[in-house]
Amino acid sequence: MESVLTPPSPFRFDGNSLDLASSSLSDNWAKWKNGYEIYSKACEIYKKEKEVQLNILLHVVGEQCREILKQSTKCITAEDVFKKLDEHFRIKRNVTVERHRFFKRDQKDHETIDQYVYDLRKLAQTCEFGTLEEDLIKDRLVCGVISPAICERLLREDDLNLKKALEICRAAIVSKAYSESIKRDSEPTYEITKENQETSNENIWVVRRGAAASSRGRGGAWSGRGARRERWARARPPPAAGAARTSQRSAATTAPPAAASCMHCGGVHRKYECPAYGKKCLRCLKMNHFARACQVYYVEESDEQDSEAAE
Repeated sequence: MESVLTPPSPFRFDGNSLDLASSSLSDNWAKWKNGYEIYSKACEIYKKEKEVQLNILLHVVGEQCREILKQSTKCITAEDVFKKLDEHFRIKRNVTVERHRFFKRDQKDHETIDQYVYDLRKLAQTCEFGTLEEDLIKDRLVCGVISPAICERLLREDDLNLKKALEICRAAIVSKAYSESIKRDSEPTYEITKENQETSNENIWVVRRGAAASSRGRGGAWSGRGARRERWARARPPPAAGAARTSQRSAATTAPPAAASCMHCGGVHRKYECPAYGKKCLRCLKMNHFARACQVYYVEESDEQDSEAAE
């Protein structure tokens, strides 16, 4: 079996970092030791003679660890090797520092509740909380959750424990996601069509709301019994053709040439500095233009919506 499974890589470390106050070296050794124990059980090395077990361990652990073992008393069994290396790599933890890390740990952006609680459990392993570990993880969850609404919901609960707190958090997240999906589905849709009425020479833009707008067709002015129509007319009718030409000639002779007005805001400004960018039109509710520059003159709503409003 040992010829099939690949043993762990030799344990390597920086010899100059043995006196560091951090616990990363001790954690790395604990991970390597756990990996070797899994390999040993899978290959049934424990069934072999103790001398064979010792030499397999010394071969796999690597040259750096063998140099450490040479400086101590001779090891007879694999258990002696682990004992000596545990003493060498063990770094006494500062419980105050470990607890400070735990109590300063807040939920991060885009981090789920389960991921947050999982990390709190890992931090609590080195804090020596004893029987208070579950309660303190629960309290850290209440204080560190990123959503104020969930925090308020947890504070209202009597006899709260960690299991119940997790259930409340998960239920609140699912409920919020479902309500947002309902809100997106209920938003009205608009269809903009261009129509030419017989009484006017101008093209009229019509905005129809709801699914019924697509079935009305595009020919002629749209109307229906009981339909509510909101109109925005121009402040004054367009001048006659002759008067327009006269006013244009007088303006050209008396006024200096002016810059072209913006089709989105109706004013004059530098390029890429339109004040209407990011603003919603109060006429058609579309983005990036003002109502004074909007091309929509009529907004019509379907009979179905009028009947729903009447009910």
